[in-house]
Amino acid sequence: MPATTLSPARADAFPARATFARPPLLRLWLGRIRARRALAALHPDQVREAGLDAFRLRAEIAKPFWRG
Repeated sequence: MPATTLSPARADAFPARATFARPPLLRLWLGRIRARRALAALHPDQVREAGLDAFRLRAEIAKPFWRG
């Protein structure tokens, strides 16, 4: 059975820098999920004490994690 090797054209299809682009994005998304869950867990008294607008708070909590 012949050995399978990547041709030079195929090896260039996956540049090394592409593997480093995902972890920062994943960290960003996870940070947004955690922050929005923390906001959702706030008691209404805490929201008022922090001076947050309830409408803007609900809008932020409702955003999907991929939206900034």
